[in-house]
Amino acid sequence: MNNPEILLVRNKDIDYSKWDQCIAGSLIPLVYAQSWFLDIVSPDWDALIYGDYQHVMPLPIKRKVGFSFILQPFFAQQLGVFPKVDPLIQNKFLEAVRDRFDYVALNINAGHNEPFPEGFTVEPRVNYILQLILPYQEIKNNYSIYTQSQLRKAQPHKITVIKGSQSQEYLELKKSASKVKLSEASMKTLKRIIEMGHTRGNGVIYAAYDSNNMLCAAAFFLFAGHRVTYLNAISTDEGKKIHAMFRIIDHFIQEHAGSLLTLDFEGSIIRGIAKFYQGFGAASEQYYFLKSNRLPVPLRWLKK
Repeated sequence: MNNPEILLVRNKDIDYSKWDQCIAGSLIPLVYAQSWFLDIVSPDWDALIYGDYQHVMPLPIKRKVGFSFILQPFFAQQLGVFPKVDPLIQNKFLEAVRDRFDYVALNINAGHNEPFPEGFTVEPRVNYILQLILPYQEIKNNYSIYTQSQLRKAQPHKITVIKGSQSQEYLELKKSASKVKLSEASMKTLKRIIEMGHTRGNGVIYAAYDSNNMLCAAAFFLFAGHRVTYLNAISTDEGKKIHAMFRIIDHFIQEHAGSLLTLDFEGSIIRGIAKFYQGFGAASEQYYFLKSNRLPVPLRWLKK
């Protein structure tokens, strides 16, 4: 990357076709960085672009009282530089972000590596991914003892897993069964993601029904190239009792085993959720949270 010129490009001037080609060619083709997804989670997003879309970085910008913020959008776990990263490219982009914006709080994808430019505080975070290239039985043999036990406990309950449940049914379950309620704005965002995923043909809901044909758990998966993201899920109390989500994930793995897909569970700092992902044989994948705060001193403390 000799004499790099990285340009800040406003949303209206971004060539979506070239953008999506760049993301699709990434070693980590995250759905979060596709133009349609960004349009939903961060309307009017801008971008840093090098050359003819050789390297790009989406910028989820917020502007308040004369200051500019880069803030990680809800439902988008990782962003950063695409399609691939080497230290020089990575740090030129990150320096541009640091120097152009007053406050940055951003998760960058697993293709990035330390050291990062000065001016950022850095926090490693963990994602969980499972390669589905092996036959189903070989993948299942790597399930933890706990996960295999939960699947055995689920058998007497005669759970039926159906592919292709409707978005409205999923959202109603999400509203009624969630212990931690999403805000109205977040529910609208999730609804748009699911509906657009269905429209584009790369989003699918797997739903679990108990022996009384009652919906007790469901999960929404989004496909992007060779990666599929377990983006959102919900279980009722009954679903948790009969281990329905274990059945959904096992069913999904069985259906896609022997493929080139990577199942991206997304990460969690909650121990029980991390254990759930690891129980299916998922391996850890490190990404980073970066923060830069150049706000005036009176405001800086508010964003600690």
